[in-house]
Formats: sequence, C-alpha cells, structure tokens
Amino acid sequence: MTDLGRITMALEAVEDPEIPVTLADLGVLRAVKVDAAGVKVVLRPTRLGCPARDRMERDVADAVRRVAGDVAVEVDWEMAPWTDEDVSPAGKAALAEIGYALLLGGSARCPYCGSDDARREGAFGGALCKSPFTCRSCGSTFDALRSSDQR
Repeated sequence: MTDLGRITMALEAVEDPEIPVTLADLGVLRAVKVDAAGVKVVLRPTRLGCPARDRMERDVADAVRRVAGDVAVEVDWEMAPWTDEDVSPAGKAALAEIGYALLLGGSARCPYCGSDDARREGAFGGALCKSPFTCRSCGSTFDALRSSDQR
C-alpha cells in the first residue's frame, strides 16, 4: 500500500472529539495530499468557531505520524459552510444509532422514532454545534447537529 493509502486509512479512522463518529463520515475530512514536503490535510469544521479544532489538528497529526513516522503535517481549514449533505450515509446511520439528529431546514427528525414532531429546547446543547430537542411523539430528548448558518 502506498504512503497515501496508509495515511488516508489512518485519517479515516480519526473520530470527532465530541461524538464517536469519524471525521470522514461527518464530512469534516475533505482532502489528503502527500508530497516530498510532508502531508497536507484539509478539514471543514461543522461550525466556523468550533472550539475542538485544535484537538482535531492534534488527532490528525498523530494519526499521520503513527503510520508515516516523523513527517511534517499541515492542517488547513476550509472555511466553507458544513451541511448535512457533507455527512456520509454511514455517518448518518452512526449518528442516529447514538441518538443524534441532523438539523435539516430548521427541523430535526427524532433518531429514536423517526418523528419530525420535535420541540427545540434551546439555542445550544452540550456544544456550539448541537441544539437540544424533545420529541413530542416518543418523549425522547436528543441533540441535533447544526452548521454555522443554522439557528
């Protein structure tokens, strides 16, 4: 396997610091380039002001160095809006399995019963990228992930 292949596989296993879903499945991992100067990784944060960006950079660099040794790692942040369309089908399934929804056009579908009759409980949940909801159908509480442009 090439260095790019090993590095890409290692990066595809890096999880978000706040939820147990990979950066690749969340659509945060955007590109990987390997050249003589080192490794360049492009990430897109779920929120432009995400406080976990430093942690993600460390985790990405650690993953690269585990398979490529002491190589220069550059992380660039793509400052484009992250949306639910960036999340892979596997990422959407993993989010639902652990009780997270995606905020779609201002509404959230309950990850437990599938109802779209949910009440927002506040502007922010346990992190800037989360909004708390209560499902009116089954009574479950859950967080919905949202991008910077969603209120």
